[in-house]
Amino acid sequence: MNEQERHNRAVMLRRVRSVWLEGVLEESLHGGQIIDLGFAHRPAALGNSGVPSWQQAPEYDLLLPVGTKIEDVFAAAGRVLLVLGEPGAGKTTMLLQLVSHLMAAAEADETCPMPAVFSLAAYTNGRSLTQWLVEQLANNYEVPRKLGERWIDAGQFIPLLDGLDEVDPAHRPACAEAINEFRARHPNVALLVTARNRDYQALATRLHMDKAIILQPLSPEQIDTYLARRGKKLDGLRASLAADRTLRELAQTPLMLSIMTLAANRPPESGSAALGDGLLSRSHLFDVYVERMARYRGKNMSYSPSDTISWLSWLAKQMTRALKPTFFLEDMQPSWLPADAGRRFARSSRWMVFGLLAAAALPPVFILLLFGRWGAAGALLLIGLLAAAVPTLSGRFLLRGRLPFGRIETVESLGWSWPWAALGFGIGALVGLGLGALAAWLDRWTNTPWLALLPVAGATLTMIENALLRGELRLRTTPGQGVAQSRRNGLMVLGMVAAVVLVLGGAAVAVAAVVGRGALVPAAAWLLWLSLYLGVGSGLSFGLLAYLQHRRLRAILHDRGSFPADAAGFLNLAAERNLLRKVGGGYTFVHALLLDYFNERP
Repeated sequence: MNEQERHNRAVMLRRVRSVWLEGVLEESLHGGQIIDLGFAHRPAALGNSGVPSWQQAPEYDLLLPVGTKIEDVFAAAGRVLLVLGEPGAGKTTMLLQLVSHLMAAAEADETCPMPAVFSLAAYTNGRSLTQWLVEQLANNYEVPRKLGERWIDAGQFIPLLDGLDEVDPAHRPACAEAINEFRARHPNVALLVTARNRDYQALATRLHMDKAIILQPLSPEQIDTYLARRGKKLDGLRASLAADRTLRELAQTPLMLSIMTLAANRPPESGSAALGDGLLSRSHLFDVYVERMARYRGKNMSYSPSDTISWLSWLAKQMTRALKPTFFLEDMQPSWLPADAGRRFARSSRWMVFGLLAAAALPPVFILLLFGRWGAAGALLLIGLLAAAVPTLSGRFLLRGRLPFGRIETVESLGWSWPWAALGFGIGALVGLGLGALAAWLDRWTNTPWLALLPVAGATLTMIENALLRGELRLRTTPGQGVAQSRRNGLMVLGMVAAVVLVLGGAAVAVAAVVGRGALVPAAAWLLWLSLYLGVGSGLSFGLLAYLQHRRLRAILHDRGSFPADAAGFLNLAAERNLLRKVGGGYTFVHALLLDYFNERP
């Protein structure tokens, strides 16, 4: 392994540790110790086991010894394992415990493969798992595609696929087939898949893995030991569990036990729900949990508990509708508005683009008016308005520069090709020269040096059209990073295009003035308009429009009471209160059950 390979490996390990271990596992639901889970082999869950599927009842499970570690189960399964469990049984926490163990091994020995967690909720039909993994490595871990392909082929990383049940039901069978195909093509690559037991049983396609296990409910001894370790203040909860069978059954999953612990540890304000009244349900427990966590750390009451619950309910509904397990600020779209408001948003975006492009004509028109060139000023204003109308109506600036009015498309990274830049510059200059000759023949009164201006404009346009490319999505490490990067990219492109047109156009106009083939005042006015128009249009196409639309959408949602103005601040506070979990630059609910709870609230 050479130095470059070691560097790539070290960067990948740092990203996995930062996002999944420090960002997720250490910010677990209750912030306390992790409960040791019980496991049982379930051979009938596999499509290649030869065991009939009807033997998936619990009585056919093969219990593993109490205290067995997940890393030992994974190793005994030949590092190819399917993990099943009920909602809240601890699948994701167990997965991250395994990540911690695999990370330690990979950091100590460079021959050990690197673990990487992938949320299967992002899978869509029509792609092989290899293609999807390469794409996810590029998008979520900033791994170049060719390097990702080499790592997969060489078995240098372990795909840990979380949440087969979270795949769109229409795509779930195709996802299972893709996993089986991947196993057949890469038999030496370690692999782990998690799924909710009920959803997996309903799936017609069975996975071809080496082993399958199902997480076991917590035993009464495990529950009592866990509560006893946390002190006498939980004696009331222990008594309630002993007296209430319904409560005892709910406590068999780590998530619900954590919720009960938090609810019991943080006394409610007067009138709040209490534990152990014999009328508890999962919804009731979440009511207690959410109400108390919304008031937790009460010194910071920037957001009232009622607003916190309302905004999180709205967010959960949008995430569920969009099938997104992780929320990024960049995910907010006009489609999250009611239909009529969405149409108004698109119209306002269109008018905003028209206004910005039309405004590019105002400074040069003012210059012409100062010098008494009324006719030239009128002509420039008319052409400026027509030029602003074309992108506004077509939704495009140039051929590839999209201006989506009803959707926000961030531009988070840009690529540049010098060969294509040179080719585009040359072709554009030739086309501009031809148009300049035509314009000079038609315009025999203003003495404007079109043969100098239009080749520069054409060369700049085709250069940008061919050489500047929207790059692939990169890892977001801070909230709103994609929106901020879109603003920076848009302003950078605006400034670059305007500067190129001004510098090259200024040189061309100066040459034309020396040879006596152009008037300086109209030439300067038209050059200023071209630089502003092309700069603003290119900037809007490459990120600036997305930034302006995002700010407008946030303002509308705030005015409607759907979401706070300081979205990042609110989301961070919700994460501090264990309602959300921060994952890189995004947020997830601390568990899918909590997402379901908020989604079902009126």
